[in-house]
Amino acid sequence: MADATLDHFIAKFVLPLLAGGQVSVEGLLGPGVIAEWAKQGRPEMGLWAKLSQAMRQQLAHDGAVGEMGEIPLDALGLAAVWHNLIAVTHPEARNKKALRVRVKQWSEAMLGWVDVPRTRAEVGLRHAMLGRLGALGRVDTHVEFWAGYADFVGVAPPDSLLAWPNVRRVKSSRTRLDLVELLRGLDRGVLEDPEGDLRGVVRAALAASPLTDLTLIDRAAPLGFVWSPGALNAMGDVALRGAAVRILLGRGASAIRALEQATLVLCREGTTEGVAQTLLRLHLELVLSDAMAARLGSHGAAAGSANATVTVTAYPQPLAMDLVARLGAQKIAALVGLSPDEVQRTIPPDPTRQNPRDPPSAPLLAAANMTENRA
Repeated sequence: MADATLDHFIAKFVLPLLAGGQVSVEGLLGPGVIAEWAKQGRPEMGLWAKLSQAMRQQLAHDGAVGEMGEIPLDALGLAAVWHNLIAVTHPEARNKKALRVRVKQWSEAMLGWVDVPRTRAEVGLRHAMLGRLGALGRVDTHVEFWAGYADFVGVAPPDSLLAWPNVRRVKSSRTRLDLVELLRGLDRGVLEDPEGDLRGVVRAALAASPLTDLTLIDRAAPLGFVWSPGALNAMGDVALRGAAVRILLGRGASAIRALEQATLVLCREGTTEGVAQTLLRLHLELVLSDAMAARLGSHGAAAGSANATVTVTAYPQPLAMDLVARLGAQKIAALVGLSPDEVQRTIPPDPTRQNPRDPPSAPLLAAANMTENRA
């Protein structure tokens, strides 16, 4: 078992995760730890000040999506789940079925207590604590010397082993595994028994913090991004949707491509009209924000340019650009709160565009019960 005091957890895991530094994963945290933290109350004043500052900086980076008050226990509980998941990515732990089963049971219990975020504050504060999760990685070092070799997983080799490199013929090489690579390693050791399969826990832990989920949206299968109920609910909030747009544009083309794919999958499988309209707004706001940023950065064609066929966005967005062409400025303006003139200035009409036989946005428009502009 890990040291279960709140001060220790914040100092060794949460603060380095938020502010940068060496994240320490020691043992496992049981589901009863959340109740213990509630009893302990606010951590030591210095830790509290550092944690508050780091979370405020993350909130400011993503926009006005919440305020810092007391430490949110749900965010701490979710951080404890990630602590346990990262612990079990160690090579010596991956193939221990009993350990994996315990981590799965404990994590599911904590995720059940954490629950789906329902308010702007819950979504914002969870991301404030976990927003830099994607920057987490493990550095493994392989050391060869005259008498053999040694491997050090996630820890630095002792100085004594590296001493006198020429005399002792010491060579060392370092390999960094990012978070997605570490989590993908959890597939190994599952064998044929699903009891120790942690992939569902990973997906649930990501979905429990929708904005954090979006920062890792371009991760590969089998942990690929899918729209979760919590994320769909969050996108109905204009401030959270704005934060999502900033996150996705910051991630670049691969993130936007993954988003469009996830939206099309959801619409083809079936969703409600309200959810589809929320996603339609998200994609429109994303392409409009991208176009504004691209034009300010001298990317693409200026409005009214003779070269109107030049892409006006920095990143390819086939679904969203098809929405723009099929809906027209009047309908888009009503959906995103701009004037038709502002929409046309941001994304000038392309007179050379031809309607594809299978329009990319057709599933989304159908699910949203929206008709295209035929004027």
